Amino acid sequence: MKAKFGEIKNINFVYQSPSVGQFSLEPEALKPIFWDHCREQFLGKMTSEIKGFYFSHYQEKSENVADFVAKFENILAVSHENFIFSDFNKTDKDNILWISPSRFWFDCMLKKSLFTLILRASINYNIEIDNFENCLFGEFQENKLIKETKTAFIRFMYGFTKYTGKLPENLTNSNSTLIRHGWHSEFNFVDYHEIKNKLIYPFRLVNDNYFGFDFLWN
Repeated sequence: MKAKFGEIKNINFVYQSPSVGQFSLEPEALKPIFWDHCREQFLGKMTSEIKGFYFSHYQEKSENVADFVAKFENILAVSHENFIFSDFNKTDKDNILWISPSRFWFDCMLKKSLFTLILRASINYNIEIDNFENCLFGEFQENKLIKETKTAFIRFMYGFTKYTGKLPENLTNSNSTLIRHGWHSEFNFVDYHEIKNKLIYPFRLVNDNYFGFDFLWN
């Protein structure tokens, strides 16, 4: 399934173009967009009530970002019945994409944390050469945290998406909530036995996704 795009979304009150890989919620009326470079800062705002958020990328690369996410979700859909995919809207700014994430990503803070990592990795994706695997595990700064948790990441892709470990810690002050324990903190330097205990199959499955890497990337 290819990425699904809705109508072009107009953005108002962007005083300064964001750098690549930043996140923002829809601002209140007549207020400028506030961009978060820190994923942990943005995760505190990424509640189940939001309809979506803005993500900044390289110019004219919105289709690359969206297709990268869709490619990853297509892998997940093999082992998840009736998987509902994320939706996207291009904007009138050629370096900003509106993303309406699948509800799949909202039932656990670790999933939300992983989704932001996937988006960061997506900014290097090129549809024409289909460098999906390289964006995840190649020599890019944006995929560093994924590479450092590669075993857990691949297990998640195979369908073991139910998290049974410690929920992320929140540090809250008067202005924001900071997630201090996300995907990378949970699975970096963790052995495979512990990963197996913390990432298990969800209750309902379509297929056991036990194929090799060639299947995962195609």
